[in-house]
Amino acid sequence: SSTSTSSTSTSSTSTSSTSTSSTSTSSKPAAPATAAAPPAAASSGGSKRAAAGPKPEAAEVENYATFVEAHEQLMDQFIDTESMDDSRELLRAHPRILMNEHCASFLLLSCLEDEMNGNHTRMRLCARQSQLLSHIAELGRSMNRHPRDLLDAFFMRMREGPHFMEFMSQVQNFIEKIQKRAVEKRKEMEAAGETEQVPLEQLSKEERLGPGGLDPVEVFDSLSPELQEAFETRDTEKLKEAFGAMPPEEAQDTLQRCIDSGLWVV
Repeated sequence: SSTSTSSTSTSSTSTSSTSTSSTSTSSKPAAPATAAAPPAAASSGGSKRAAAGPKPEAAEVENYATFVEAHEQLMDQFIDTESMDDSRELLRAHPRILMNEHCASFLLLSCLEDEMNGNHTRMRLCARQSQLLSHIAELGRSMNRHPRDLLDAFFMRMREGPHFMEFMSQVQNFIEKIQKRAVEKRKEMEAAGETEQVPLEQLSKEERLGPGGLDPVEVFDSLSPELQEAFETRDTEKLKEAFGAMPPEEAQDTLQRCIDSGLWVV
């Protein structure tokens, strides 16, 4: 089926015919759901103990929001760092912040938001940085060491071909999960009426680019009047008729361009 080329926030896309409009979203990832905190410690006086049990979720959300407000600039800098060496130096300089679980949550939500808003290039880099944090944290758990103590060892391994290729393979798997979740989330948001349609022309070309790197505005303008009308009205039958009336090779090429631009979601 076809879909709208939309942009959204920490959430995802639908598979119905599209119009040339996009969904806008917030620029900051929302606070994630969190696990229960451990019981509170006894007071120093020893006469009373704080109530044991899970910390209220509202407190966890507030902690995340406070963390993001304080460190968002640094976390964005880490997301946008392409060099592995520079990534290592940032981690070495700011381990308390960048190796915090709130930072991991921020990167995960940023990946989803970037994908939904059409920032596919940044999403892929953010996904790699997110996986750097995950793999370093996992190495620390396996060796019962703090992750900051293993930075040199981890990045040394990344210079070895087999280890780097395995890491990038896992990054790609993570990217595919983000892309799938983005589609699901957009469907949920559209079903709930939570999306705000924004004309594609108001977005930058980078924000508009579809999954195959094509601009949906340019692709739409190149279509026949029949196909344009079918996309505008979201009429699946008209789309099928218009493609069916074209020579097979031309129809296949046009359909592929629609898929690559995000006008048509498989």
